[in-house]
Amino acid sequence: MKFRGGGIMIPAMEEATRLVSTGDCVRLWDVVTMAPLEQFNPHNGRSPVAQACWSSNNQYLVSASSSGDKLVVSSLKLAPVPVVELGEGKKQTRVCLSSSFQFLVSGGLDHCVHIWDLKTSRLHRSLKDHKEEVTCVSFNASDSRIISGSTSGDLVLHSLTTNLSSQAFGHGSDHPIHDLRLSTVKRSLLGTVSDSGSVVLWDSNTQKELHVFDGAHKAPASGVAFSPTSDLLVVSVGLDKKIVCYDTASRIVLRSIRVESPLTSVEFTPDGTGLVVGSTQGKIYQYDLRNSSAAMRVTVAHRTSVTCLRFQSSTSRSKVPRTYHFIACPFLLLFCFSIVTSLEKLSREGEDLQPTGRGSLDIFSPVREGFRTLLHSRAQSSESQWHSKAAQLRLTCLQKPSLYSRCSFVSQVELAEKKLQADVFPVFERSGPVPPAAISSSLSQSTAEVVGHGGAAPLSSLQIELIQNMIHETVEECRDACHKDIINLQIEMIRQFYILLVEVQGLMEKYSVNESLVEEIERLREENRQLRTKY
Repeated sequence: MKFRGGGIMIPAMEEATRLVSTGDCVRLWDVVTMAPLEQFNPHNGRSPVAQACWSSNNQYLVSASSSGDKLVVSSLKLAPVPVVELGEGKKQTRVCLSSSFQFLVSGGLDHCVHIWDLKTSRLHRSLKDHKEEVTCVSFNASDSRIISGSTSGDLVLHSLTTNLSSQAFGHGSDHPIHDLRLSTVKRSLLGTVSDSGSVVLWDSNTQKELHVFDGAHKAPASGVAFSPTSDLLVVSVGLDKKIVCYDTASRIVLRSIRVESPLTSVEFTPDGTGLVVGSTQGKIYQYDLRNSSAAMRVTVAHRTSVTCLRFQSSTSRSKVPRTYHFIACPFLLLFCFSIVTSLEKLSREGEDLQPTGRGSLDIFSPVREGFRTLLHSRAQSSESQWHSKAAQLRLTCLQKPSLYSRCSFVSQVELAEKKLQADVFPVFERSGPVPPAAISSSLSQSTAEVVGHGGAAPLSSLQIELIQNMIHETVEECRDACHKDIINLQIEMIRQFYILLVEVQGLMEKYSVNESLVEEIERLREENRQLRTKY
């Protein structure tokens, strides 16, 4: 990604994203074309591969089979080659890698959760908190905790910092846990699905239930996934052939999609706009959540059920799609007005209409739906066709970000950038805290001058006020995000200091007191006492 004019980050070419699917074997796919890249099976060929996960650098893949014969770390640098084999005979069927690639956690038929040290290829620790088969394991985002679920319906959190496990929590044996996921946006948000068909949201910090979607599925639910770009959207699939989308804020079912066969696994695309779903017939379905409920592509992937789907790890942790990143509120405002100019030019070319009244800027404004309705109600009847065309163009641009790059507004953008750099940036360079309202006011005035200078109709007072409110909200969100990042950094520092303290205390206890020396000294003192009494 590269900057242009110090304001907008222009999208750059990225490496092709790969998808791994497991079933009768492990297969790697090119996400864009769904062309198979690799196919291999490092396990006993008679049993399906149950699960696979990527390393953070996407150069290694860890897999486990449904029979639990062994855990295999395969290198993907050239052709897939097994480099490490662990847990042979321990019946491990579920795996998860830490982001540092130091530890591997597994669970399976032996009712235990095992932590493996990949540096030494040895078992680091075994946790015996479950009473039945462990069906899912996962690290949290900071690799400080492990969460696991079992067929007994119990969930257990284990802290790697304190080496302590929480009390088991869940809904009991009537709700065997089949899959669990942690949100990458709201990191304390945990989702689980069970054979009862219910989907449950938990707070992993307090182990308290947030909401239960009862009857979400009429058959056992088999998979759950959180959107990588928003903590508001979660999706589940089940053997009842349904994909169900939920709103975590309002706690309602947003959408239900019917598929032709029972579903076994689900995963969001890295940009959060689509889904890939696996079925019992070995097919992979691709959906675009922005368009229709019909699958974009159906791929026959395996001869058996698709047991797991995982996209390769993404280096981007941004909450916005990776296509465009915004650096502070001035650039967000600049981007909005670039869209305005583009829509104006495209609509004039498409309809050959001349805007009347207040001009085209009244049609596309970053306002709430209530204000947009008010503006439409005041429009003249002769502008109805103009409004309709502008709305269609706005929807097209919002749904297809690639259209932005094709819009001819480079000169307007450069002019706005120069004006903003000259008038706005000194506001940020002043000593002392800057109120968001002052920033919003300065940006609104500068933008009004820029647009007027470009020959377009000047902004009305209502538009300036609305844009000012939008910028104010954006500044507040930026401030909150920075505050949260600082708090997370402080918590991480405290955690590291605590780990260091525990290690130092352990070393002091190990080397400062030698039991054999103490016993020897006591024995010598006793002999001295006896010699003194005799001589």
